[in-house]
Amino acid sequence: MKEEDGVKLSQTLYARAEKIWPRYLSHPFVTQMADGTLPLEKFRYYMLQDYLYLRDYVKIFAAIIQKADDFEQIRFLSEELADTIGETFRTHIPYMKRLGITEDEIRSARTHIDNNAYTHYMLWEAQAGDVLTGLVTLLNCSWSYAYVAEKIVNRCPEALHNEHYGSWFAGYVSESYRRTNQMLIDRIDALSGSIDDKTTAYLCEIFEKCCYFDLRFWDTVYTMGDN
Repeated sequence: MKEEDGVKLSQTLYARAEKIWPRYLSHPFVTQMADGTLPLEKFRYYMLQDYLYLRDYVKIFAAIIQKADDFEQIRFLSEELADTIGETFRTHIPYMKRLGITEDEIRSARTHIDNNAYTHYMLWEAQAGDVLTGLVTLLNCSWSYAYVAEKIVNRCPEALHNEHYGSWFAGYVSESYRRTNQMLIDRIDALSGSIDDKTTAYLCEIFEKCCYFDLRFWDTVYTMGDN
């Protein structure tokens, strides 16, 4: 996809996402978080599975770093990796503790097969491809969470004040999260300025698969793995 065409890769990917992401917004896990009716045990299960997902997410960043061929790329990727780890310790783990999730529960948690399939797919594409390919595998998770949180909060502002779920929405509509997500989008657009149509189509396929993997993830956590 050449820049002179006037269409950025992120715009093409978003066009694919628009066909899938509205299903996230209507998913019972998301709608029940928004109105505060989601059973707490489902959210606790989600937080554990998301913790395990993040553990693999940083490994994918590490795989992408191996593909980088200049220090600026390595710096960007290393900072993204470090920020994900830091955010896990600053936000995710304390959130789990506030929900009453114990250290033993965290240590004994096992990744659901659908969650495992998702991260293994991302890692395989990251290892097989270049830096751009790897970043595209990570994009849906980052971007769709910003999308979901913004749409829900605009539609249902009181979601921000829920005792258990308000912090989730607040985190993903925060300026710092938006900035980090936009940096990832901008990096992808910068790297894709001269790719051909065949590569564009392949990256769109990867992104779309990740969209569906995330939809499956919502199903998994809502049923607490019984799906």
